Amino acid sequence: MNKRMVWSRILCIVELAMIPIEVALGNLTLRVSGWFALALLLAFDFLPGLGSGLAALGALLSKSRYRRFMYGASVLTLCGMIALFLLAANVEAPAAASWGVAMYAYPIGAIMSLVGAGLVLVESFRKPLVPKDNVERNANYPSF
Repeated sequence: MNKRMVWSRILCIVELAMIPIEVALGNLTLRVSGWFALALLLAFDFLPGLGSGLAALGALLSKSRYRRFMYGASVLTLCGMIALFLLAANVEAPAAASWGVAMYAYPIGAIMSLVGAGLVLVESFRKPLVPKDNVERNANYPSF
């Protein structure tokens, strides 16, 4: 196994391990108040974006067939995070209701990233039908 596959697996496992941390921080934020709650809320907002990016990087490293899916999940998560920050900053605009709709991209992208990380991880443990080292030197095809 090469280093790219090892790093891909590590990044996907880290993303899957971040989900319980995100849930715990979200529950803790509801129970405390003051500046500590604000710090936890900011950390809670950045973790899904970071996890989504790590899972997309893991898909890129393993050259997975789910790369585009993971890129889309990262973009959705980041767009939802931006909409959430704009709503948290109390942006007074005529289109404030549309930012509320845009915020739904955040959980959708996070769930897509979670599912995609699992798919990439399962795919990395499967044995390929044709070894990647012998694809160019396959005896069944003529070489030009």
